Amino acid sequence: MDLPGFMLSGIGMKKMNKGIIMLAAAISLASCAAHGDVDLVPTKPASAPSYYCTWAVQNYMYGQGLPTMDAEQLEGGTGAQHARDAFTEHNMLGEKGWAKTFYPKVRGDLYFLVDDGYYDNGMASMELDTQKFPSFAGSPTQRLQLLNQAVIKEGWRGLALWSRGTPNDPALIQRSKDANVHYWKIDGGDGDFALQTVKQSLYPGLLLEHVRGEGPFNGNWAQDGRFGPQDWNSDRLAIIKHTDVYRTYDVSTFLSIPTTLDRVEELLKGAQGHPEVTALLNCEDEATIAATLGCTMGIMRHPLVGLRPSGDPDVFFNGGRQVKRRMDEVVRALHWQRIAEPYAAGSGYVNRDESDVLTDDWVFERGETWDSSVIGKDVKQGAAARFSRNLPLPIVTTNGEAPYVIAGKFPNGAVAVCTLGRVTKDKDWHSPLAGVTLDTGGSLGPFGIFGHYQSLTLTIGKMPNHPRIVAQDLAGEKATDITKRVAVHNAAITLPGKLIDQIGLSSGTKGDLSDPGMVIEITGH
Repeated sequence: MDLPGFMLSGIGMKKMNKGIIMLAAAISLASCAAHGDVDLVPTKPASAPSYYCTWAVQNYMYGQGLPTMDAEQLEGGTGAQHARDAFTEHNMLGEKGWAKTFYPKVRGDLYFLVDDGYYDNGMASMELDTQKFPSFAGSPTQRLQLLNQAVIKEGWRGLALWSRGTPNDPALIQRSKDANVHYWKIDGGDGDFALQTVKQSLYPGLLLEHVRGEGPFNGNWAQDGRFGPQDWNSDRLAIIKHTDVYRTYDVSTFLSIPTTLDRVEELLKGAQGHPEVTALLNCEDEATIAATLGCTMGIMRHPLVGLRPSGDPDVFFNGGRQVKRRMDEVVRALHWQRIAEPYAAGSGYVNRDESDVLTDDWVFERGETWDSSVIGKDVKQGAAARFSRNLPLPIVTTNGEAPYVIAGKFPNGAVAVCTLGRVTKDKDWHSPLAGVTLDTGGSLGPFGIFGHYQSLTLTIGKMPNHPRIVAQDLAGEKATDITKRVAVHNAAITLPGKLIDQIGLSSGTKGDLSDPGMVIEITGH
């Protein structure tokens, strides 16, 4: 069905008033949704530089087919070497290879990033190993070009490359340009930021991701586990000022939410008030945090389970959250980013609840982490109970334990809100329910809603005459009119938590354990 207004807002035409476009689109969508024939999710893939990274699945390959396995083999340098050895053409591009089977619905939204182990001649060579990839012959440029073409053929956005240290040879930039590779993930190196200057002159279309290496836990993990303030002169902000993307770096499987949240919050606080900071933040595999707060993703989760002996240990994804059975969350988050794209770290302002800090903790056993130093120890990680970007803080009401609650307003007027589950040493992954009220800053939407709620109230400013509310699972393809299933009062609507669960999971994959994720539009006539 041809919906011109929708397509205009979806691709963000800059010469027209975005508010008018989005309102006209929403009216058109709601009218069609009444007849059940509209998809609120644009079909065009997101343009933000998110990617699928192979590192976690590489780490899951060792041990498959063995009668028994010692989980200690997965830790530290030994585990990393097993992961490098697992990077082969067969594992990546064979009949059941990662590039052929993972994320069929959203490959066009993701680069396929080859991590540690694909290379020859050193970690910063970005040269494809011919023994591991025997089908890709020719010069280094030709091999890279052929691999990129193979990835694109499978539906991915394109190939992205990992390196450790500084790939400071201008010839490497030219090679990527000739091979049509657009993204580099750089672990360490480039201390004087010279690479950014060189690529700007030779290949401005190449996106560089830099990091400051972090351990998997923030701060003093035996006490409060906080990341700490990042002022304008911190070494992390220095990198953010001189890169295209800054990745918040590795986290543990059980405590990834507070660890990632605290890092994102402190970095955004440090960058606020500086619109010249155009870098995007990448918060790795925490897809719904990325979708809500305008960050990019470095997805690592994969669907491979039950392929190892001795309890099927996986130091990247384990525990009650069962992240590898939450693949729909990635689809929903990326579909939201087709509606509301990530934006610069220095754009807008942030609010954080400084008085209410939630702390998760876990006593790690062998097979639950690659960091052998914390095995048997109670590790704590804390983050603010509430955080918002370009919005007032959400109001959260609960009779007991609270979830983390975050929200964000995007440059195009879209608004997202998210609740995130908890982990404590006495209770594995769980999702506390709360009543959440969010002042959307007068936005007319669309609104992205992630997570579980007791209820959610959206205050939108002025309610349209004869309001109509349509909703859709972000993993689905058809909107539903829910006007009669919500409470409309003055300038607000309230959605029951059970309705969010029902709509936000209505198009889920059988057996998938993802949290709900939905989009709603409010219009009038």
